Amino acid sequence: MQIVISGHHYHVSDSTRTHIKAAVSRFERFYTPVPGCHVTITKEDPEFRVDIIVNVHRQTLKASNTGSKLFPVIDGSAKKMIRQLEKLRDRRRKPRVISGLSEV
Repeated sequence: MQIVISGHHYHVSDSTRTHIKAAVSRFERFYTPVPGCHVTITKEDPEFRVDIIVNVHRQTLKASNTGSKLFPVIDGSAKKMIRQLEKLRDRRRKPRVISGLSEV
């Protein structure tokens, strides 16, 4: 999976990059394949905003979270994305029910 990390009004350190890569690498356990992920960290005094964008199966999923401490904000937005990926996976696994057809 390709992970693009960018900062807006914030310099992304190595420890932050490793934390993001660890959080984002969990996505493939819930939905495969995940070809890429874009993470943006925005510093808005005094809060951080983390946006995660994932393109899977012709759909774009976005999760964002805000807070005063960076690592919990990253984890919160990753949890939101995992919920969306699980929902998409479950929707794709359900068999289609054809209504209007009745057995005679």
